[in-house]
Amino acid sequence: MKKTILIINKFCPLHPRGGGAEKNLLEIFSRISKQHKVYLLAAMFPGAKREEIYRDIHIFRLGKSHSENIIRIHFLIPFYLRKYLKKLKPDILFEDVSILPFFTPLFYPNQKKIVMIHAFNRKHFFTSQRFLFAFIAWVVESLFLIFYRQEKVIVVSDWMKQDLLKSGFKNVYKVLNGVDANFFAIRKEYAAKPTVLFLGRLEGRKGIDLFLKTYPLVKETISEVKYIIAGREFSFGSRRLLKLLKKYKENYSSEEIEFLGYVSEDRKQELFKSVWLYVVPSRIEGYGISVLEANATGTFVVANKVEGLKESVTNGKTGILVDCYNPFIFAKKIAEWLNIEKLKTKENSCREWAKKHNWDESARHIESLIAT
Repeated sequence: MKKTILIINKFCPLHPRGGGAEKNLLEIFSRISKQHKVYLLAAMFPGAKREEIYRDIHIFRLGKSHSENIIRIHFLIPFYLRKYLKKLKPDILFEDVSILPFFTPLFYPNQKKIVMIHAFNRKHFFTSQRFLFAFIAWVVESLFLIFYRQEKVIVVSDWMKQDLLKSGFKNVYKVLNGVDANFFAIRKEYAAKPTVLFLGRLEGRKGIDLFLKTYPLVKETISEVKYIIAGREFSFGSRRLLKLLKKYKENYSSEEIEFLGYVSEDRKQELFKSVWLYVVPSRIEGYGISVLEANATGTFVVANKVEGLKESVTNGKTGILVDCYNPFIFAKKIAEWLNIEKLKTKENSCREWAKKHNWDESARHIESLIAT
């Protein structure tokens, strides 16, 4: 039976601050929308339309047109949601928790709903944001364990499933991330000089500071090494991190460390095609879509040995898990794997692992949960 689904997420997939959660949303619900009506309520951003249909998802945007509404959206969605529930009369309200919840069980207890949450950030808020913002985020996230315990919850990893079950949740379902077919079509063409890619928001949770600290150490061993940093700075990031980023931008040329800012999906694929290594030094991850995307192109990964990444990286086969908090160990592993002949032996295992992650299967699984 055809259903009407209303999704709420702070960002839509087109928002410049969107990440893995929004990628997951797009790939799954653009498939589900072939059989059901799918609406999305999310933040406005400069240049966006108030309302549009993108890949069969009908998007409504809230907030000021000249702003990315990063904080404002957390107040706007709870305020306007009643209007859209009345207007659209959805069979299912799908709350996609991208960092902070909207407390729909508290405000709309009688609305049938499904909740998706990718990861708990907990103490890692304090490595990414100024103290006041971090403290508020930590408190709000903690309340999820109180107000959402009776809801049907979808996660992307075993660690999150076990975490919720131990906290008293009963209806928890794991649905893996997938990989776009386009990444499998890419064949590696290694750059002329050793290159290492970081891709993600330039914030503490993503470990950009841990990665940058390895550059002078790796350079001692491999003088021609180049780091490529693709991602935006976080507006409310810690002052310490912003100073560190400024320091590395001033002290190294673009031939040594190149800061690209935000990159498109096409540019991301080009980068994966040519870089020697991909690093994911995140302090926490839900699972890690970009790990799978890198692997699909045959790119080996050096990742932090933390929750989420311990599941998305097959240690020694598709990547290597290391203690990224120790710059000497981290740098040693990067240098050790900047060897084309060694990397070529891992390309097939990388691709085979990525093939086990399929968006069509993920969409079918979530559609079945919506139907019950």
